Amino acid sequence: MAHTKFGAGQRVSIVRSGAYSAPSGTYRIVNALPNETGRQQYRVRNDAEAFDRIMDESRLETVQL
Repeated sequence: MAHTKFGAGQRVSIVRSGAYSAPSGTYRIVNALPNETGRQQYRVRNDAEAFDRIMDESRLETVQL
């Protein structure tokens, strides 16, 4: 498996730029998706939502606890 920037369970936040509908706050990395498009993507979840989101690695940053 290829090296990824974030690991399952890691806390991240979404980098804000322009109009984006995801709520601010902390997200948890559920898992890294297979890299089929050339961009690493992750399944992430905000504890306030009942569903996962798919986010590009470039839109995520580590949360310092």
